[in-house]
Amino acid sequence: MTEQKTNRTEEQLEQELRKSKGGKLSGKILSMLGVVIAVAGIILGGNLVLVVIGGVILGLGQMVQGKSKEQSDRQAFDAIAPDIVGTVFENVQMNPDPPLLDANDTNIPLPNHTCCSGSGYIRGTYRGLNTELCTVRLTEVSEFQREETGMWEKNEQVVYTGQWMLSELNREFPTWLTIWPRDKMDKLFRSKTIETGNEDFDKRFNLSSDDEEVALRILSPDRMERILALAGSSIGKFAVNLKPDGRLYIAVHSGHGFFDVGKGRENPAQLRERFARELRWFTDMIEVFCGE
Repeated sequence: MTEQKTNRTEEQLEQELRKSKGGKLSGKILSMLGVVIAVAGIILGGNLVLVVIGGVILGLGQMVQGKSKEQSDRQAFDAIAPDIVGTVFENVQMNPDPPLLDANDTNIPLPNHTCCSGSGYIRGTYRGLNTELCTVRLTEVSEFQREETGMWEKNEQVVYTGQWMLSELNREFPTWLTIWPRDKMDKLFRSKTIETGNEDFDKRFNLSSDDEEVALRILSPDRMERILALAGSSIGKFAVNLKPDGRLYIAVHSGHGFFDVGKGRENPAQLRERFARELRWFTDMIEVFCGE
């Protein structure tokens, strides 16, 4: 009976994914049409009517694409997420209220943003540890004035989408530490970071803490090697923040959320495999900081 129910659910998901592809294609066509009409209006001496019509059609096309993806993401979440999470966590709660995870409660460096929002919260117990995951999105809102109409409009741009996890390790640490990826600007301006003595780690990550000596004791050579190993299979640049009270935040700037269908090219079986792999990566990182 359970297998029949799973098969029906996956058939429904397959249908939803096909529908989503059709919706995305329709949205792309509308968007392209809108751009063509708007450009034609500009070429024809700034024809305001054509520019406005083109803008409306472009917005409609983008809305259709977004709606199609939102529906397929929701179907994938409902059909697959409970099973995948249930194999790893106990006492699973979908959309717990209030959530434990707060992206603003960390020392993890994030891009400039106006708004921080979380979605898809799931809470459970991983090997006795309270753990919660969600998708974090950061948006930057700016105002601009259209030359064609002289009207001021708001532009909202997503500057960050990532998968986050919080795990309460049920132990205390003598200090906090934050690990985040190095980039070209860090190297250029020689940003202040704690040197660990592990050349590969120092090339790849920054390390900060209010107690360098204690932080280096926490971040033992074995832990650094395990983090480097996980870096090789990461789905994006990641950061870790460990707090003295034992809260461990893991943030991956993957460009998508947990249980996200992405471009819709995977079938349900492939989605299951990817979702399980991504979740396993996070629990492997929790294991790095468990124990001594």
